[in-house]
Amino acid sequence: MSKCFSEPFCSPSPHQAGDAIHGTYFPHIDGLRTFAVLAVVLYHLQEGICPGGYAGVDIFFVISGYLIGGGLIRSLKEGTFSLTSFYLRRIRRIMPAYFCLIAAVLAFGCVVLDCDDLRTLGRTVRSSALFITNTYFSRTTGDYFSPAAEENPLLNLWSLSVEEQFYLMIPLTLWLLWKFREKAVKPVLWGALGLSFFAAAFHIGHLEHNKAFYLLYCRAWELLAGCLLALAPAAEQNRGTGWLRTAGWAGILLPFACYTPSTPFPGYTAIPSVAGAALLIRYGNHGWSGRILRHPLSTGIGKISYSLYLWHWPVIVYWTYICFDECAPWDYAGMFLLSLLLGFLSWKFVETPFRTTVSWQNPQKAFLATAAGCLMLGLAGEWLKWTDGARDYWHVAANNMEFPEYWKGPAFPPSFGITPPDRAVVEKGNAIQHHHPELGDVTDYPFVLLGKTGQAPSFLLMGDSHAMASSPGFDEAARLLQRSGLFYRARLCPLSGISSSGDSSSLTLLRLMYPHWEHNMELILDWLENTPQVQTVFIHNRWIELVNNHRDTRLKQLVADGLRHTCARLRKAGKQIVLLGPVPEWTFGPRKLMRRNALLNANRTDRLLGGDFNTRQRPVFALLEHMESTGLCRFIPLHGTFHKNGRWQAEDGGQLMYCDDNHLSPYGAKKWSAASSTSFSREWKEQQPTDGSTARKNIQSFDIDKACRPPTLAPGSKAFAMVPDKSPEYGGHTAPPSSTPVLP
Repeated sequence: MSKCFSEPFCSPSPHQAGDAIHGTYFPHIDGLRTFAVLAVVLYHLQEGICPGGYAGVDIFFVISGYLIGGGLIRSLKEGTFSLTSFYLRRIRRIMPAYFCLIAAVLAFGCVVLDCDDLRTLGRTVRSSALFITNTYFSRTTGDYFSPAAEENPLLNLWSLSVEEQFYLMIPLTLWLLWKFREKAVKPVLWGALGLSFFAAAFHIGHLEHNKAFYLLYCRAWELLAGCLLALAPAAEQNRGTGWLRTAGWAGILLPFACYTPSTPFPGYTAIPSVAGAALLIRYGNHGWSGRILRHPLSTGIGKISYSLYLWHWPVIVYWTYICFDECAPWDYAGMFLLSLLLGFLSWKFVETPFRTTVSWQNPQKAFLATAAGCLMLGLAGEWLKWTDGARDYWHVAANNMEFPEYWKGPAFPPSFGITPPDRAVVEKGNAIQHHHPELGDVTDYPFVLLGKTGQAPSFLLMGDSHAMASSPGFDEAARLLQRSGLFYRARLCPLSGISSSGDSSSLTLLRLMYPHWEHNMELILDWLENTPQVQTVFIHNRWIELVNNHRDTRLKQLVADGLRHTCARLRKAGKQIVLLGPVPEWTFGPRKLMRRNALLNANRTDRLLGGDFNTRQRPVFALLEHMESTGLCRFIPLHGTFHKNGRWQAEDGGQLMYCDDNHLSPYGAKKWSAASSTSFSREWKEQQPTDGSTARKNIQSFDIDKACRPPTLAPGSKAFAMVPDKSPEYGGHTAPPSSTPVLP
């Protein structure tokens, strides 16, 4: 007799092997796990192979709900329900492999990671010990200065946290319903499913993808769908079930092939995966479908699917890390085979012994061991936080390399008749916004003084963190030209006049990217309109965040309209406006690259992010050149300073030009400001700009997608330098202009 037959319920997780419900083992569920876990693994290896493979997690959730819900209901019917027994089985199934994986990832990370990455890993370990990894990632992924989630070797534990949180709630909920109102079980579960589904759809509709993707209350409907499936009467096989099996296969396979990372998910788009998994659980055990799912290869991989799921992501992350993000086809094959091997070894020597050893059937021993494991991992994560990623304990030389720091500059108090925006008004726009700590507290003195002291400021620099990074260059240039100016430290999206746009989805995305940007822009525009001393406004943003080849056409059009409105409003107020172009961005940046070289005893060089600079930045150049063509503003490209002798430069004569992968160092900012001093000199001539009437006549509707197509240009024109040059002399890079173009 299978061990599963003797248990009230068998599998604690969609990743475990051996399923028992209503007293029967279903090998086809192990086969279904195989398709789910392989989809996830292939997606993580190369998303082009299985672009929607992330939907495999939803299949896991349905299986988990089916097995757990069905087992609990059966134990309630038989009068054998016990919370102690339930959690004992959960511990024996989940915790050994879970703890083993985290300990191994942490130990290997201490060998190859620098203090910054170790500090982040420590936070993840701590959240894993508390089973709140999903909450941690929902708050940190996508945060501007947070480490990329894709580089975290424990990212995949978010789904285990969702399940563990579900296990904390569902047993007691079902027991209470069964004891006091048995007939209410199904209605309550259906109601909870509906609320959870609409919560996920709501967050997706408001572009709050992190909440919809990671949090239990947005994922619970998938687990509850499995619970309700287990409560359904036994399935009858008839002619129609063949079509239902086919529909089930279509439901799980089509998302694997047709969805992409940009598909809004979960929510409505998760319905095919959830419904397909439910249909195959119910009807897939027969006919051709059963022969596929019950095949020894399918059930074999299904049995190790939990361990395979645990190990595949750390293998991919660490392998890619050691290869400096440059992986050949054989590297991906190696990752896949190593994941299979570690998954098998974990199942054979960790999962199985703890499931079958009699001594671990003692609840007291299991609970104490789990508490001790959680405590040890939590303390390890906390220790890494306290010690700043063990900065001074190992890899001391690499961790304490000196790198350029962000430049803060002196605060500007009220003087020369210029009063900064009211503190309370600034707080309103920034109290909730997670502004960059490098910028300081913008509510105290929102302005930084640039250039010559003892002189009334005549220009303003504003924008996002790229404006902050370029501020030392403005300070240097202004000193040389005997000018004084201000830098506004609040992070801005330089758009205005579009709040009443009918494109609600694009507006929502902008509000997520730049919290309170409408308030902040209205604040600074009103201030500029009432501050005649400031004659010139420089705007520097990471434009590629707003317009790139992956952005929706409507969003790019809205950005163009908003930027045009800002320039027109400033021009009407008598200001000159200068838009600063993008700088090259890098895959690693000096801090990450130099430390990784030291830790791995390598000598790699950095490379441009996204490959060709001009191809990646073409939508940006199209937008900024169009704005200049209206006559409302001028556009100064910056990238020419960073190209010399046919190569892009991240350093100059041993001086680092970047603080990280996309922010200039003070030296880099001063380098380009010296090269662009002629342009600055023109902008800072003491003259009033025209009234802008001619410029307003030139404002036309802007089709940015059309403008982003490779143009046909005559040699010698300014934009000609922005067309990719495929000449071999550039070694695959694009040739920029030899110097900053001379603007008319």
